[in-house]
Amino acid sequence: KESKLENMALDWLNNSVGAIMFLNTKSAVLQTISAVNYINWSDNNPLRASMAMAKNPKQWAKTFAEIFNSDFMVERRGGLKINVNENEIADAANSGGAKGVIATILKKGFVFTQFADSFAIASGGSSFYINRAKTYEKQGMSKKKAKEKAFEDFRELTEESQQSSRADRISQQ
Repeated sequence: KESKLENMALDWLNNSVGAIMFLNTKSAVLQTISAVNYINWSDNNPLRASMAMAKNPKQWAKTFAEIFNSDFMVERRGGLKINVNENEIADAANSGGAKGVIATILKKGFVFTQFADSFAIASGGSSFYINRAKTYEKQGMSKKKAKEKAFEDFRELTEESQQSSRADRISQQ
């Protein structure tokens, strides 16, 4: 059990982070750098990653949209929207008082960073997904099975290289 003092300290720490990160555009811009996490030295090396986009930009754009709007990415973004309306604030106040209101507003403040994270994942992951699916097709998989396996690999790499909230990916330290 946590003591009242520990809870107060954790609340202060979480709210401090929220206040600093609230609509933090610098953090959002820096988040986009993580698109390079999908480059490897085999099927998605820098040349193949560039070719996936340059050779067929329509396919790359379609793949980008498919990844960005996938259930995985929507879940990762947590369904956050930019606006905080009166209903949400009222609900938060009813369920958690002032703390609930602050938490709701701070949660909405991370929207820029979350969308930049999704952009980085979708842009870096598109070439990875395209090239990995081609690799599996060359190994004899059907197109459908190759795409499914490539998406599994993409998702696992995303959980490994991006910030993850999966229990098996969180350090116990």
